[in-house]
Amino acid sequence: MDFNGRAVRIVAGQHGNEKGPVRALISRGCDFILGNPEAGERNVRYIDQDLNASYGVDTGTFESKRSQKILDLISPEDVVIDFHTTSAKGPPFAILTDKVMLPLAERTGLAHAVLMTHNIKKGHALINVRDGIAVEISGYDTQESFDTSLSVLDALASRRSSPLTLYEVYGLITEPGVYENFVECEDGFYPVLVGEESYDFIGLKARRIDWLTD
Repeated sequence: MDFNGRAVRIVAGQHGNEKGPVRALISRGCDFILGNPEAGERNVRYIDQDLNASYGVDTGTFESKRSQKILDLISPEDVVIDFHTTSAKGPPFAILTDKVMLPLAERTGLAHAVLMTHNIKKGHALINVRDGIAVEISGYDTQESFDTSLSVLDALASRRSSPLTLYEVYGLITEPGVYENFVECEDGFYPVLVGEESYDFIGLKARRIDWLTD
């Protein structure tokens, strides 16, 4: 698989409890990098710290060392598609850290993409240090996350682009309330990742943007 002449590297299982995409990729015989196999074997999110917040962080922890091994496997000339799952309910979506990756997100067949201007990984996620996108799917290890992962793989293989709605995350939700992901709330923002159990915040605030002019 390639994107604009660049090799596409697929990563999954950076968090050990996010097994739906891993099972889907294995079922298709896909070549991919298993992010955190030790955490996967223990069925925990991580061993010492969040692997997907460890790139460029030299702390001597298991995940810090593992992040460097993963970077050694991915050339800066490659493009990454990083599969994740979440306990948050709602539609699957792509995550970007740079608008130039939107054409890649449009190849996933997903309806939503999120630009992480407010970067909750503090610049240390895999897609902060390698070009690419992340794909976030509801259900850590469910039939839904398995099936949606296969749908994304099929869309990528078709090489067709499809329009999506782009949102920009600009802050955290701090007030308790009733929120539905990607549905505009009374305060005028779109909630993202409300219901994700692994974070210490309610969710993210996002606004819709026109990536061509904004």
